[in-house]
Amino acid sequence: MDCKLVTLSELPQVMRLWDYCFEKEEEPFYRWYFEEYCLQHNLILGGFSEEDGHLQNMLHLNPYSILLRGQEERVPYIVGVATDPADRGKHLTKELLQHAFRLMRQKDCCFALLMPIYAGIYQKYDFAFCYRKHVYEMPLRDLTVPAPSGNLRTVHYSSYDGDLFEDLYMALAEGYNGLPIRTDFQWQKLLTVHQLEKMQAAVVYYGEEPRGYMFYEIREDKTFFIQELVALTPDAKWALLHYAKGHRSAADKLYWEAVEDDLTYLDFADADRAGRLKPFMMARCFDPVAALERYEVPEGCPDGQATLLLQDDLLEENNFPVTLAVDSGSLYLEKGRGATDGVIPMGAFAQLYFGAYTFSQLVEAGKIRMNTYAPETLAFMDALFPQCVNFINEYY
Repeated sequence: MDCKLVTLSELPQVMRLWDYCFEKEEEPFYRWYFEEYCLQHNLILGGFSEEDGHLQNMLHLNPYSILLRGQEERVPYIVGVATDPADRGKHLTKELLQHAFRLMRQKDCCFALLMPIYAGIYQKYDFAFCYRKHVYEMPLRDLTVPAPSGNLRTVHYSSYDGDLFEDLYMALAEGYNGLPIRTDFQWQKLLTVHQLEKMQAAVVYYGEEPRGYMFYEIREDKTFFIQELVALTPDAKWALLHYAKGHRSAADKLYWEAVEDDLTYLDFADADRAGRLKPFMMARCFDPVAALERYEVPEGCPDGQATLLLQDDLLEENNFPVTLAVDSGSLYLEKGRGATDGVIPMGAFAQLYFGAYTFSQLVEAGKIRMNTYAPETLAFMDALFPQCVNFINEYY
């Protein structure tokens, strides 16, 4: 298979495979994506048959930047992973991912994101869940929250621009890790697709000051679907949910994927409506050394060191021991020195770096294998990589 970046002349093959696997060509998103976005703002990697040149498989690399542990990190978001039906079962995805990761390393990227339809496809390539959401799904009539203050007013928008929401969204950066940075271009892209999909918006104001917003749609099955809800105060959140409940004549059900640490359920009269945690977005590291070289030691981390064997079944160049040593707030790395304390596969490395789980939790879950049990090593690594609450709400 010949792996290479897709050019404009090869785009029709990509479009046919997308139509077969995802949205159909008559759908608005399909037309926007291939007329306004593909190859203008992203890269497409294709695997082509060396016999007849047809497109065997593909993946799309959409550019994003996220705030990862306080630093801006360029992270390609992999979408549109697909294989021609005639070429399935040949295990071609592995080669395509290898090529994509090495290409991204050359562009100084260390991680990629991916939202799986079925996680099992990607876990064997060391993608691991680094984000979760708190999912609420219930009859709309059962949604119970305190009444908001009478000083708030809610305004409905059927068309809107990013200026309404940008400051509210960025307020999330104070409390959440891994948050995508929505530039003017990203907002324009997001809201253009909202308009294509007939998404509505509601904004809560305190006087003239916006305190929260909600993107939503009422689906054909009469579900009030909350795409995104951001509120600066509990009162603003309650106002938006009261607004949602006011649609009982048009919708029967509520579906909302809230932030992982959402506590709205504490107000529910029925504990069975408390919701569930749902794994959401996966990440994969393909350059652990570069990631560690720009890692900032958190305040209060004690001096110490640990030696871990990095394990990567996909990229052989990532298999080596590395010693992490903290001295007076600075992190020092040394490759290939001495006996190792444990083994960390790339999936667990991404989860640790993103702060999705602590080192101790990953050891307990069997994701990191320790050679000997050393409480001081676990304590040091837990302090070096403290747990974070992650949030992302991007779908393409």
